[in-house]
Amino acid sequence: MGLTIGSHSLVHLFEGVLPPLIPFLITEFSTDYFHLGLVVTVFSYAFGFGSLPAGILADKFGPRRLISIYLFSAGLIAVLVWPISTLWMYGIIMGFIGLCCSTYHPASNTLISLSMTNKGHAFGIHGIAGSLGVACVPVLSAGIGSLFGWRAPHVLYGLIGILLGIYSLGVAECRAPSTGRTVAQTRVAGLDRKTFLTIIIFFMSATALGMTYKGIMMFLPVYMGTRVKLSIMNLNTVTLGGTIATLVLASGAVGQYFAGRLVDRHSAEKLYLGAVIISMICVFVMASSTNALLVASSAIYAFGYFAIQPIQNYLISGYLPEHRHGLGYGIHFFLFFGVGSTAAAISGYIADRAGLEAVFTFMGLCFLISACMVALLVFLVGSHRQFQEEKTDAFG
Repeated sequence: MGLTIGSHSLVHLFEGVLPPLIPFLITEFSTDYFHLGLVVTVFSYAFGFGSLPAGILADKFGPRRLISIYLFSAGLIAVLVWPISTLWMYGIIMGFIGLCCSTYHPASNTLISLSMTNKGHAFGIHGIAGSLGVACVPVLSAGIGSLFGWRAPHVLYGLIGILLGIYSLGVAECRAPSTGRTVAQTRVAGLDRKTFLTIIIFFMSATALGMTYKGIMMFLPVYMGTRVKLSIMNLNTVTLGGTIATLVLASGAVGQYFAGRLVDRHSAEKLYLGAVIISMICVFVMASSTNALLVASSAIYAFGYFAIQPIQNYLISGYLPEHRHGLGYGIHFFLFFGVGSTAAAISGYIADRAGLEAVFTFMGLCFLISACMVALLVFLVGSHRQFQEEKTDAFG
């Protein structure tokens, strides 16, 4: 768990380094929200699309090796940000960093699912580390960028990655047995037609949630900086937005913890639906609020949204056999980070033409789509379990 905790925090530092620096980057490259959204999309496409082959490789070669590859390669490439001076070069480097980071989530979740008994609790602890990375990156990147320039956060995170890579070489590999449990032994029995449909609906809900994640994380720091006024703090917009975003996102770690504790003992699908609905309501409130109400709704949103992640990881470990966990996590993060990353460019386009408030309204609609998918998931799984129970009672 030590390796995955440090590596998970770092991967979200790499992922979230750009949004807090948006005001600096607009000035540096004479650009706009849309083009910076394209850079985030390039990173996220690489981050997501690389997850699919990474999941397959995790099943074949073992997850720990892929984590080491991510740490060394992303770390080295991040240092290369220092000498660049054009937006297109920055976009290329961010794309390569995203590709290097793409191996992490399928590998780490496979490692946890194969090595831990209380999976929900382990996924929760792992998720807390990621949430802390997501929460800390706005204030870290904004603060370091304000003091030492926008390149400095990239280089610092790169050096941390190299050090963690050296540490990872001493961690033992973990592999699934060549003949894992049959699918009938997993929590949802058998890959019959209904189970296959259940998995498809789950991935559809995850794709919609991936869009909300990228769209909101892209603009949350700058949105906070322009919509929240604190007379007691004399901070520039970048630092203020990054600080407030970090404070509200910190509640995501609490959501991860409680979800991880609950999912081992309660219906994962119902917990999933509840967390999505809470997040959806809060995002619609965020779209039309300022100051204290905006901060409060954002904190509750972060609690609900990040509670979703250990639940999703738990569901995948139950829907698929052990020797296909890597593939399952690969598909999940391919859809979540890859396809979902389309929202970065779309949100940038919306922000330039209709304002940042419209971005959050659009994100709320994406949550609504996901909530409908998860409600259908709850119905299908419930009816499937009822059928299995009736079948068991009939044949004694």
